[in-house]
Amino acid sequence: MMFKKILVPLHLDYTENHEKLFAGALEVLNDDVGKLSLLYVNENRAHGSVYPILDEENEKHYNHDAYIELKKIAQKHKLPEDKISFNIRDGSAHREILEEARRIKADAIVMMATKPGLGSYFISSTPERVIRHANCSVFVIRLTDYQSIK
Repeated sequence: MMFKKILVPLHLDYTENHEKLFAGALEVLNDDVGKLSLLYVNENRAHGSVYPILDEENEKHYNHDAYIELKKIAQKHKLPEDKISFNIRDGSAHREILEEARRIKADAIVMMATKPGLGSYFISSTPERVIRHANCSVFVIRLTDYQSIK
């Protein structure tokens, strides 16, 4: 089955995962009419301890820098420019992923599973919540070898 609107949430720190993530997304994308929507969720406001440090002006710059980074990632991986959009959302990752999927009427979400912690034996909490509540297909790309943030 090929999908027309695929949401691809990205974590900007896990750059070594992106190649496998995009390979998975492109594998299920309809070549003729498919579109990828790259999403970065700025969780700074979701974590109260960080919020007081980031005033509105800093937040704007932070989100602009994330947008530039998304564009660089797309270029690095030679993603077709005419089939890509970029979005930044503020808030809790799983909620914003689900909301963005609804907003763009995604028919699939393709995301990475980060290394499970003790609290989540099979899959990390964000993909687990997205899978549970999504109104569309969700593909979770697992790494065979987990790598840490640089």
